[in-house]
Amino acid sequence: MDRTLISQTVNKIGEKVHLRGWVSAVRDHGKITFIELRDRTSTIQCVGVDLPKVTPQSVVYIDGLVKKRPEKLVNANIATGHVEIEIQNFTIVSKAQELPFDMGKEELNLDLPTMLDHRSLSLRHPKVRAIFEVQEVVIDSFREFMKQNDFFEFQAPAITPATAEGGAEVFQVDYFDKKAYLTQSPQLYKQIVMTAFERVFSVNKVFRAEPSVTTRHLTEIVSLDAEMGFIDSWEDVKNMADKTIKYVLDQVSTKCSAQLALFGVEIPSYIENTPTLSLREAQDKIFEKTKRDVRGEKDLNPEDERDLCMIIKKETGSDLVFVYGYPTRKKPFYVYPD
Repeated sequence: MDRTLISQTVNKIGEKVHLRGWVSAVRDHGKITFIELRDRTSTIQCVGVDLPKVTPQSVVYIDGLVKKRPEKLVNANIATGHVEIEIQNFTIVSKAQELPFDMGKEELNLDLPTMLDHRSLSLRHPKVRAIFEVQEVVIDSFREFMKQNDFFEFQAPAITPATAEGGAEVFQVDYFDKKAYLTQSPQLYKQIVMTAFERVFSVNKVFRAEPSVTTRHLTEIVSLDAEMGFIDSWEDVKNMADKTIKYVLDQVSTKCSAQLALFGVEIPSYIENTPTLSLREAQDKIFEKTKRDVRGEKDLNPEDERDLCMIIKKETGSDLVFVYGYPTRKKPFYVYPD
C-alpha cells in the first residue's frame, strides 16, 4: 500500500491507509494504547489493542482504518482532530531510547547547552519547530515579493577581502595566508550587481563579531537585502520596503496562525499609509509626549524607538513607522541625505 500523509487522512474516512512517522506521545491504558503520530504534514491520534511497547520519538509504520471521532472527542486544536486511526498493523522501525527530558511539556524550559547538545531531539518540539516554520515563510514571502516586482536574485560571497561598515565588528579569517573576513553585509556586492541587473536582492548569511546575545546583536543572521536603480527619491525605496514588509506580514498571518498562537503573539498592525516622520519630528514628538529631551541627538536609541512606536500606535493604530532625515555629517561618506 502506498504511503498516506497524515494531512490527507481527513479526506479518507472509512478507508485503509499506510502511515509513517514519529511517535510524539504514548498513552498506555493496558490493552488499549493511544499513540500521537507526527509526520511532516500534521499529527493524528492512533488507537490500537495489544500493541508492542513503544517509546516517544520512535519511528513507526502504521496500517489502519480512518474513522470519524465521536463528536464529544473531537480535538479542535489540530487539523486532523475529527478523525483517528484504528491500528491494524503496527511496525516499530527504530525504537527511541529513554529521552533526556520530557518532550510532552508545553514548554521545554531547557538551558541553551542542553538544547543544542540534543538538537536533533529539541527540534521536534512544537514550539521549536514553529520558529523554523515562521522563518521559512518570512524568507519565502520576501523572495516571492521581490520576484513579483522584477528583482533579480544573486548570491553574495560569505568571505570577503574588505568590509562594508568598518573592520571593528567582523570575524577575520586566515585565507591562504591572506587577510579576509566573514561578510558583515552584502552591501558592496548588491550595489555592484545592481549595475548589471537594475533591481537585485539577496538572502544571505552575514556575521557580526559582537559578543552579546540580544534582539539587536547576533553573531550570525539571515539578511534580506535589496537594491534598486533609477529611483527618483528616497521615497521610492521607502515605498518598496513598506510594501515588502506588509506582504511578508500578510503571508505570516495567513500561513502561520497556528505557530503564532503557540507563542500567544499577533502580527504587527499596519495602516494603508505608514506614518513617516523626520528624525527631528520624531524627537519633538517624544519630547512632547514624554518630556524626555533627545532633540539634537544624531540617532534614536532603543528607548526612543519604543516611545515613538507607542506614541504612533496610540495616535494612528500602526505598529509600523518610518523615520528619515538622519544627519549625514554623522554618517559614513556613502550615506545620502534621507
